[in-house]
Amino acid sequence: MHSEIIMTVGGIRPIAGRVSLAQGVYGARGNLELVACDATDGLWVFWFNADGPDDPLDTPDVPPGQWSRGLAFASGSRYRDAQIVQSTFGPDHLEVLALTDAGVLESWYWSPGPGFVRRGTDAAASVRRFRLAHRDGILTADIEREDGTTAVLTSGVQYYPQRVWAAVDGAAVVDDPSAEEMLRAHGIRDVVEGTARAARSRRDGGTTELTWRDRRGRIRHLGISD
Repeated sequence: MHSEIIMTVGGIRPIAGRVSLAQGVYGARGNLELVACDATDGLWVFWFNADGPDDPLDTPDVPPGQWSRGLAFASGSRYRDAQIVQSTFGPDHLEVLALTDAGVLESWYWSPGPGFVRRGTDAAASVRRFRLAHRDGILTADIEREDGTTAVLTSGVQYYPQRVWAAVDGAAVVDDPSAEEMLRAHGIRDVVEGTARAARSRRDGGTTELTWRDRRGRIRHLGISD
């Protein structure tokens, strides 16, 4: 069992905003992928080896049940939020939307070889908050603009690996209080307000992965099995 243990991701590293976790596909059982904003410059990606001790060892630098030390990317900008999802394209590329301090919602993707690449077309500008979702290669971003208005943006697959974003009808939902509620239910109080997120994974037969920042600035992770 890998879950039900609170883990620190990345050690004592200055992080800003919220972190985001997604179920990945690498490894025998699928790594967890996590993206975080550095407090001063760029972004970090970490990966969790969700394999069991008897599975083939695809990543010898990260033992089963442990987080990697992280990889920095996107230097040159300061970010206040970033979200990651596992793509079905590429194959197995990763998608990241990252919100700069200037309110630009940048579109990035990861592929083997070049690693993370920023696309030439951003998803939106003048953004205060956002929430990213993915299904069958289609990305949906619920955004709240700096003037308080909201919108739902989608990007299809016809131009992949490039992406074009368009507004569609629908109510934007950028808040998800469920993660903070689950942490409180488990007696966890050392949480910076507004930093908790929840994601689903396949490990341990189905797990809710909770991530947050504590008051020391550390990234924390707890998996709760079904």
